[in-house]
Amino acid sequence: MKNKHLYRGFLRKYRNVYLYITILVSFGIIVGILCSNYIEVSDTQSLSSILTTLDTSVSKYDYFISHFFQGILFIMFVFLLGTSMIGIPIISFIVFTKGLQIGFSCALFVCTYHLKGILGIVMTLLPQVIFDLFATYLISASAIQLSMYLLYTTTSKEKLDMKKLLNSVLNDIMICFIILLIGSYLQSTLVIEFIKIFNLM
Repeated sequence: MKNKHLYRGFLRKYRNVYLYITILVSFGIIVGILCSNYIEVSDTQSLSSILTTLDTSVSKYDYFISHFFQGILFIMFVFLLGTSMIGIPIISFIVFTKGLQIGFSCALFVCTYHLKGILGIVMTLLPQVIFDLFATYLISASAIQLSMYLLYTTTSKEKLDMKKLLNSVLNDIMICFIILLIGSYLQSTLVIEFIKIFNLM
């Protein structure tokens, strides 16, 4: 009976894993903000300009394809990590670096543009990372749970329903692709316009 409850618990979606990921992202954001204090002012201004600089030679379609393709590679890479029992620490580090990048970028905006930087975060940074974060949360939780399943099956006599498990993971991957598609489209259209408006302020 105990094993049966444990089995059902494993098949529930990723409540505790989402909490774990949130802690990692939050810690990464804090570390990113703190690390920005150790960068020279001139370097800070140079780095922050990258966040609001557009390559006019690249079309919106090419930008969309590039971002979408990079996102697919990221999702598949995290998924493949989940198929190994050592994937959890690597995925955890990747999630942490996502938070690190966000915290560092926010600090760069504020250090360079001061109060205007807060507006820059809302207009240009937040729309870029929100969908990436959604996809990162889902694929990371799915991959971590998959890695936990594999670890569980090697240390227990009880065998999980791998067919049901893989179907669940594939559904997660498809949802991630949809989220990534929407995010890539918004980045190649709306976000580019927001960056242009921000640069004119």
